[in-house]
Parts: sequence; C-alpha cells; structure tokens
Amino acid sequence: MIASFKSSGLTQREFCLRENIKLPTFSYWYRKVGAGAMSISSGFTEVTPTLPSDGLEVVYPNGVRVRGIQDLSLLQLLVKL
Repeated sequence: MIASFKSSGLTQREFCLRENIKLPTFSYWYRKVGAGAMSISSGFTEVTPTLPSDGLEVVYPNGVRVRGIQDLSLLQLLVKL
C-alpha cells in the first residue's frame, strides 16, 4: 500500500479518496512504517549466510531430527514422510 502511494504521485488525501481508506488511518501507518521504509519489492530477499552451513535440519513431531541436509530433493522427500 505504501509503495502504491509513493509511486502514485498523489497527496495522502487524494490517495485515500481513490483507495477508499480513512485518511487518519493511512497517515498513522505511513508515519509508523512507510515514511522511512525502502521500496517494497516482491517480498523475497536474498539471504547470504555469513557462517559456513552444516545444511538444513528436519524435526519431526515425534522428536526425530535429520541434520545436515544439503540436497533440496532429499529435503522434499523427508518433509513428505
């Protein structure tokens, strides 16, 4: 919503009228999270580990742990169990 507002070129009042949002509510959230926020992307962020990884771990409801999984196809099989 904040990204849409920023790219709209509208004032907060105009944007709220167009989107049928109460201006005080939008203004509150804009001040709280939007004013300093960077542009919002697709929701995915690349994560680069800073420490060497020992792989992934699967923990089953019964407490069994499988550690050190490097192969994602193996992970898919273990999750289905």
